[in-house]
Amino acid sequence: MSDFVKYLPPAAIPEGGAPEWKAADAERWRAARVPAVLGPVAGGWILLPLILCAVVLLAWNTPEDTSVGTEWAGYPAAVLLLALPAWYRFLPGASAVAAPLIALDAVLVLGELAPGDTAGRAGAGLIIGISALALTGALLRLRSRRVQRALILEAAGDARSPLPAALPDSHRTRGRTLLLTGAPLCALAAALLLTALAQDLNAPPGQPYDATGQQVLALLLLVPGTPLFGRGVTAAGAARRLHLGPQPVLRVGVRRSEDTAWILADARTPTAPPLVAFRNRFDDSYSSRPGRILVGGPSERLRAEHHDINPDTEAYEALLYGVPREGAEVVLEYAVNTHDGHIVTRFTAAPLMPFRRHRLRPWPPAGVSYAQQREERAERRRQERSSSSSSSSSGGCGSSDGGSCGSSCGGGCGGD
Repeated sequence: MSDFVKYLPPAAIPEGGAPEWKAADAERWRAARVPAVLGPVAGGWILLPLILCAVVLLAWNTPEDTSVGTEWAGYPAAVLLLALPAWYRFLPGASAVAAPLIALDAVLVLGELAPGDTAGRAGAGLIIGISALALTGALLRLRSRRVQRALILEAAGDARSPLPAALPDSHRTRGRTLLLTGAPLCALAAALLLTALAQDLNAPPGQPYDATGQQVLALLLLVPGTPLFGRGVTAAGAARRLHLGPQPVLRVGVRRSEDTAWILADARTPTAPPLVAFRNRFDDSYSSRPGRILVGGPSERLRAEHHDINPDTEAYEALLYGVPREGAEVVLEYAVNTHDGHIVTRFTAAPLMPFRRHRLRPWPPAGVSYAQQREERAERRRQERSSSSSSSSSGGCGSSDGGSCGSSCGGGCGGD
């Protein structure tokens, strides 16, 4: 069992230094985010019902016609359109490329529709609006990433350090599960489409081939497969970028909240607002291997000089390696008391999440060892139980009984 140390001992600071993330700099970083309505979570959920509505409107009066074979011209745009909410959630770069292509196809469809097809024209117009919304949000998010990176580099100054060696195994295999899930889906969809296209091209004259079923099945595979594969690529890339060279280092605060933890500007300000979240529930995000031994000595002295805290109610200090921004991964190094006369470092490899809502309130600093308080409370409870047991066991034959004899008082009254 280990306890989180409130403040990093001086020995934890790397050779290049680690400045604190000043509150003013952290506020500028937070102000660089896109409006919540264009964020990855809210934006994706907004796009989904709009796209479904547009598809229904386009299909309202569209007759089925297979007299000239399978329709392939609008299929790529259909795939891009239906995958757009998931792409917007995880892949803003891909969304910025897909949105203009979707809009261009909608313009072509709009030109082919009859003037009286009100539903179809409304659907095509809605798709153009959806594309404009997705393109605007994606470009703003990409710009926000660049601005936040510049702000972090400015706040860190010249402080640079390579990553610690004892990192969680999950950091080194980041994105692998997503890649292994998304790649087969995309490969199977590609095989279906290539087979359908070959059969359509080789169909005998006068007997057009209907590949609608294969198209629909491939669509159902591509809509989840492409974002899974793309997210795997970006997650692996985010972890790999941390190893390209020494990373900027800042001293920050960390607070835990159920299954989510939040990075703060510092661990000293009780009212410091949460800035960016990472998952706290995945055990494989934490390294079980100890890092550097920072301080040694008697446990009483370590608790007095470097007190531990309850991380569920108070922030603790950590070193942040990397550039926190949407879609990035960072490494956090913090100190723990191992109860064997040492304070050592531990590590968390944290893919950052786009969450904004939290339930954290300002916290009162304890100022003393949480483990010591816990032990003192346990000792008081033991003494209270012992005292209660002693009182109950001595209450049978006291002098206050007025000489009466209970059946539990030994050998009866009066004697021989």
